[in-house]
This record gives sequence, C-alpha cells and structure tokens, in this order.
Amino acid sequence: MSIWTRVVGNIRIDGLPSFGNNIEEIEKIIGPICLWNKWNEKSKLPRGSEGSLQYKIIEYEKGMPWLTVPIWGDLRDFYFEDVEKIKVWWFSLLKELNNEDELYSIRDAVLKIDSEDKTTTTIILTEEEVINSYKHG
Repeated sequence: MSIWTRVVGNIRIDGLPSFGNNIEEIEKIIGPICLWNKWNEKSKLPRGSEGSLQYKIIEYEKGMPWLTVPIWGDLRDFYFEDVEKIKVWWFSLLKELNNEDELYSIRDAVLKIDSEDKTTTTIILTEEEVINSYKHG
C-alpha cells in the first residue's frame, strides 16, 4: 500500500508589477514541475514517486497584492520522515522569493502538510515571521 503526503499552500506577494522580479524570474526561482507523465529531473520542488508539488503564479492586473502562488500536490511514497525536506524547501523558497530591496515582499505564507502515516503540520507566517523564519531553513 502506498503512503501519500498531501500538501496545500499559498504565498501572497505584495508589491507593484513594475518593481522587483517578473513572473519569469519567479518561475526560475521555484523551478519546473515534475509530473509522472512529464518527468523533469531539474525540478527543485519536493517530489514523490509520481511527481512533484505543483504551483501556479496568479498575477493581479493592478494594485496590491501583486500576485499569489498556490502550491499543491499529493506526493506518493513520501513518508513522515521526509516531511522535514518539505519544511527546509519551504523556508529556503521564502528566503529566495523575498526581495531584499523591499520593492515587494511576501505578505503571507501558509503551508499544510498532511502525512498519511503520521500527522499534519501547518506553517502560517505573516510578513514579519517570513523574515524571522529564515533561521529555520
């Protein structure tokens, strides 16, 4: 029987589209998705035996927030012992996405990890907590 780890999250980035990274640069930071029928060894996203987490960058046409990045996936054969890998990836991603010159910033970051063989982990971070979370990554 397979063990599944289910992940759902979202990153809200505030700022103006004319400043900071563009969507293509953010896609480079997050990296390509790896699916069972479209395997991609270059994917940096956590993955199980059938593929990685997935995401979509949704840009608002104007105003703030600038964009949101929903993240989701069902990782097959990804056990409770592997959940720490998702946490390390998450904090590293937040650090890399947060723009140091503060023209835009991560406003909120939420991640829920539900490991079928043990427990559920939820990480909810405000803007200040995102900055302080780097020491965990």
